[in-house]
Amino acid sequence: MNLETHHMSVFTQRLNPLKTQVEWMVNEDTYDYHQEVANAGFGDMLHDKERNQKYFVVIKKMVASMRAEGQEVHVLDIGTGTGILAMMAWHAGADTVTACEAFIPMANCAEKILKANNFGDRIKLIKKRSTDIRIGEDMERKANLLVTEVLDTELIGEGALAIYNHAHANLLTEDALCIPCKATCYAQVVQSSLATQWNSLKLLVNLDGDILLKPSSEVLNCSGEPSVHDIQMSQLPLEQIKPLTQPIEIFQFDFNCKEPTDVQRFRNILVKAFIPGSTDLVFFWWDIKMDFKEEIVLSCAPFWAHPNFKELKAKASPKLPLTNVVPWRDHWMQAIYYIPRPLKLTESDDEFILNCNHDEFSWWFNVLPKVSNNFEKQNKRHACICRFHTTYSRSRIGQINQAPRNKRYLRFLENNIHKDSNVLVLGHGCILGLACCSLGASKVWCHEPYKFSRHFMDSLVQCNKLNNVHLVESLKDIKSEDLSSLTHIIAEPYFLTSILPWDNFYFGYLLTKILEKLNRLVQISPFAASIYAVPVEFLDLHKIKAPVRECEGFDLSLFDKMVEVSMSISQVKVEAHPLWEYPCRALADPVEILKVEFRRFDIDKHHQGEIIVKESGLCNGVCLWVDWFLDKSGNSKSVVSSGPLASIIPGEFIKWDMFTRQGVHFIHNNEAIKGSILEWSVAFKSKSAELDFNFDIKHK
Repeated sequence: MNLETHHMSVFTQRLNPLKTQVEWMVNEDTYDYHQEVANAGFGDMLHDKERNQKYFVVIKKMVASMRAEGQEVHVLDIGTGTGILAMMAWHAGADTVTACEAFIPMANCAEKILKANNFGDRIKLIKKRSTDIRIGEDMERKANLLVTEVLDTELIGEGALAIYNHAHANLLTEDALCIPCKATCYAQVVQSSLATQWNSLKLLVNLDGDILLKPSSEVLNCSGEPSVHDIQMSQLPLEQIKPLTQPIEIFQFDFNCKEPTDVQRFRNILVKAFIPGSTDLVFFWWDIKMDFKEEIVLSCAPFWAHPNFKELKAKASPKLPLTNVVPWRDHWMQAIYYIPRPLKLTESDDEFILNCNHDEFSWWFNVLPKVSNNFEKQNKRHACICRFHTTYSRSRIGQINQAPRNKRYLRFLENNIHKDSNVLVLGHGCILGLACCSLGASKVWCHEPYKFSRHFMDSLVQCNKLNNVHLVESLKDIKSEDLSSLTHIIAEPYFLTSILPWDNFYFGYLLTKILEKLNRLVQISPFAASIYAVPVEFLDLHKIKAPVRECEGFDLSLFDKMVEVSMSISQVKVEAHPLWEYPCRALADPVEILKVEFRRFDIDKHHQGEIIVKESGLCNGVCLWVDWFLDKSGNSKSVVSSGPLASIIPGEFIKWDMFTRQGVHFIHNNEAIKGSILEWSVAFKSKSAELDFNFDIKHK
């Protein structure tokens, strides 16, 4: 495809989160191509040095071993991506190499990379799925060495089982070997009040500890969602984790096996807890044996369970946090699975049954009492029935349960809500708004346009017998006389369509729709919000966007160019990331770059300024977040932040809120020195509900 030739424009849909409306945009005819490329995420894998080095070592070792035995070596690389593994195989001395890639933008890029590295006429590239390849048509012969990487955080989530089964049945010889050769999956049963916040609904209590709202029986009895919660587990605070068992080998996958691997299996394992506690959740990870002698192993374990931690720690810089001593990767993280009905273990050495299950693409777990008839019991994959777990994200569920945050909102509500209060709540799933009833408000209207969120809120209303609550699907459903009677309009704010922190400015957009009908004395909270920015040095997160240039001696600059062009066309300047998972060091003091008063939301703003860099380092990103001011007082106890949990000190690592995602603008190739300047500008257009940011490092 010639990316420089445009024949027509195409219309694409884009959700404007500040207006929660789908808008049509005019783009060039290559927009979909660029969108796919920009979001493919291949770069992160290519920055994984351990992965790349071990693949190359094993490929050389395996090809040499097969040649020493007098065999020809015919390699198949499934899901070749940039072609890196195929090039490794040819470089190692394979007789023939065939690579396949079904993602056409990536296949086109691989074709150019192979030519640029002088492999264009040596490696055959097939632009289709491996399951569509036919021997005699696409491939001249079957391969006797499979080199592939079709794994993800769950190991099997990208369809690895079907891919291997099909390859052995149709594309590989009877004596074929596979790289990697084997995988082992591990589970560890853990108690963690912190992690359970991402999966449960706690009581909401006032500042004196009295219950304001309790979860409905529907929520309490729900098994929750079995889906994976992928996470950078090494970044979890150790004091918030209480392991009840050692890591347990639960399943092995022999990729060399000629017999088809069962795509659905279960196993019940008798487990002994070394301390009492609650079996809240399972930590999950895997390792792969790269060669058939199992001498070269790649582990995805968190740092505190990594088999090579001591060796890696000894080699690492003393300035590096222990959490980042083990190899970093974002394509293979670790996983949390929540137990539907945790057991309470009262003594050390208590035994229980860990029920482990997988199907073709996913895992689920349960725990069972040590009873003889439970050893053969298989548990079906559970599902959420209460709408709570399926409606809200993991981070939002954790935020709902976040006691310090709730305390600030409740302080405001207790000081302002009384028996004559008429309250409008603007936000989705805002249980703090329902708390106004328990605090004595006369009437409460909750704006809930989404069916499932409304269902969840209604279950709380019924359970807590809140007779003075009205759930409205549209603001138009509220009568003019009711709008004029309002004494308070409140929000957390949170909206289901929000991705970036300031997407919740939708609160202000909604206000503009009803402001003329309100009493001029109505109290609006939050009163205002500010966006802050700080330049940082990420230890690892920047790698998901950083140029690869070369990998194990192979030139991948064409891949960098393709991604750079596509990102400039298809992606926004700021992305959302849970920064508590990605350590970064502040290079300057944070600066407020935009403040919005919600009663005056319709005023456009444009600001620019400079941030003086106080610490030298690689300025590879700018972090952004929102502070919400509940009232005009300026009291720090009336501010709720979606950013740092403590004051930012230049040169030190930032401690981020764990239940929101912050904004990140990535900066490439900018070595910041003390005294450098980060120039910034921000433009806010209220009518179109758009925010535009620009950042640039300048050296004196």
